[in-house]
Amino acid sequence: MKFVINDPTPAKQIADLREAVGWNRMESCYENDLMTSYFHISVYDSDRLIGYIDTVSNGVTDAYIQDLMVHPEYQGKGIGTELMNRTIAYLKDRKIYMISVIFEERLLPFYKRFGFNLMLSGQIQTYEKD
Repeated sequence: MKFVINDPTPAKQIADLREAVGWNRMESCYENDLMTSYFHISVYDSDRLIGYIDTVSNGVTDAYIQDLMVHPEYQGKGIGTELMNRTIAYLKDRKIYMISVIFEERLLPFYKRFGFNLMLSGQIQTYEKD
């Protein structure tokens, strides 16, 4: 396995991984030049993208872990934990004040291990993406 930090990751590979974990592909979004990332890590097994984490941030006060994905064939091997540890360390090193993440309730035990607390928030999806 190879962890690659902040190098471009092809939109098709991200879309394929999103689909493998049961999410919508959003390939056209990842092809859009306006889609920027503050920090991301891609994990490869040979040339196959098997893990990915992406963070958006204003670079000073807040960061949002937008995506954490591990291909189902590789889950339970510590890849997600390693991605979270590396990302949180990166953000802490840069003195980012607040780190947020949105997750399904069933994943609460995973995120609590990193110190995330539940807070009331809201989210709306405005339209379906491919």
